[in-house]
Amino acid sequence: MIRDIERMAKKPHDVLVIGGGITGAFIAWDCALRGLRAALIDKGDFGAATSAATSKLIHGGLRYLKTLEVGLVRESLQERRVMEIIAPHLVYPLPFVFPAYGWGMRGLPAVVSAMVFYDTLSYDRKWINDDDKKIPGHETYSAEEVLELEPVLNADELKGGVIYYDCQMYSPERLTLEPILSAAEYGAEVANYVKAEDLILEGDRILGAHVRDLLTGTRYDLKATVTVNAAGPWADLILGKIRGKKHHGLLRSKGIHLITRPLHKDHAVVLQTKSGRHFFIIPWRGYSLIGTTDVIYKGDPDDFKVTEGDIRDFLQEINTTVTAANLKREDVRFHYGGLRPIVEKETSVEVEVYDASRKYEIYDHEEDDRIKGLMTAIGGKYTTSRNMARQLVDTIIRKLCREPEACQTHTTPLYGGEIGRYESFVARARILRPAGLDEEIVGNLCRNHGSRYLDVIACAGKKKHLERVCGQFPDIHAQILHAMSAEMAKCLDDVLFRRTGLCTLGNPGDDVIEQVADTMAKELGWKKARRNAEIEKVLNAFVPLAG
Repeated sequence: MIRDIERMAKKPHDVLVIGGGITGAFIAWDCALRGLRAALIDKGDFGAATSAATSKLIHGGLRYLKTLEVGLVRESLQERRVMEIIAPHLVYPLPFVFPAYGWGMRGLPAVVSAMVFYDTLSYDRKWINDDDKKIPGHETYSAEEVLELEPVLNADELKGGVIYYDCQMYSPERLTLEPILSAAEYGAEVANYVKAEDLILEGDRILGAHVRDLLTGTRYDLKATVTVNAAGPWADLILGKIRGKKHHGLLRSKGIHLITRPLHKDHAVVLQTKSGRHFFIIPWRGYSLIGTTDVIYKGDPDDFKVTEGDIRDFLQEINTTVTAANLKREDVRFHYGGLRPIVEKETSVEVEVYDASRKYEIYDHEEDDRIKGLMTAIGGKYTTSRNMARQLVDTIIRKLCREPEACQTHTTPLYGGEIGRYESFVARARILRPAGLDEEIVGNLCRNHGSRYLDVIACAGKKKHLERVCGQFPDIHAQILHAMSAEMAKCLDDVLFRRTGLCTLGNPGDDVIEQVADTMAKELGWKKARRNAEIEKVLNAFVPLAG
């Protein structure tokens, strides 16, 4: 994957996608698969914002049954199965315990009724070739059995519970990257760290965007017949660049996650606060991932950062809901957060966005604003992003007056997804043990890179490149080299947070960060000042704002 913005600017494009999160990634891939000349840019790294700040779940949205969004739940359940098929190395079933308390909406009859409906809506959950990915129906358990399964739960008023399954992502960052790698493989031009500073508006038509390469400062014009605004929480700011035109408003919902000492035993746990809000305790690499919050954010999206107040408030909510947790600030190993874009008209309660719909909206500005050549994708959720992209690309093809061509993203494996049964694939890789690597390293390469794991090993010019970066993680030096040469990693945090798992659980140690920085500085020709600035940027990510 080559980053060449000058070449991109010289080519005419059918579609320019602004935004390299999961929505833009699937749009670019779908366009490329259908033969459209596509380009994609992001002002940061691919998948570095909202798409990285998830609960790491691909799920049907059980809680949306409460607001009777049956269509959204059914769509999400369909897409859950599609994700298992096209990304078998990154998406896999995860069991959840849903405890029931009292006799109201949190009681056992209500929980069981919801699960019966959920299972009915996911009637096709076993329509998949890999037996390990076939999701079973729910099972009901007594209060005693639930407490045996997950002892951290409150026993008071516990009436029982159910076990059901949704899916977990090994790495949402890599699951966002892979459609972009796939798009590039099929001919799309892609580039990170390119900011759309303005839209090219001539008369009543958008012809692309005036952009700036943030790594060099050079400005370019990227031309396209259709420009797609897939900028997530920044989408309304992009629309504000249509001079004199009223832009669609967004609500930005702030969601944070905490990684703590393990509270769970073997399952993810669905918890419901007394106010009716849900959050999860999820097994994650030997720790508990707890999330998410849902609070309105009114500041500049560029200024968003998790604060000490956010962490304190969430810890209090967790401890009130699960008293045995007794979490303290020092139990928080890592925190992260992001902003979810919510279509403003979907909620009338400006201070409470939890109940706002997660339906997505696709705007054709020729219809809405009498501006041709511009479309906007707003809202939605990670799980439904592929289907959202499908509908948008269907519209683009009609607008371009092209022969209709069916979407293929629901059956085409993502970059690295050409596997078959995942467990058999990993077992073969471990038996072969390329270059004498230990089983944990091979398993990690298979999870992160799927069928392309040998490409990573091929990047190892020296034997030491096949060694671990540090003792606590299975990531090897070759992954750093591969990230730079094949995955467009341009900054230190690209490698540490999004191409490898080295910072998944917080600061792996200043020595590890400096070691990776030295490798990148050597390969990319960084001067000492740039190296030090990159290290400082990474270290700042571990420190929340005061407040």
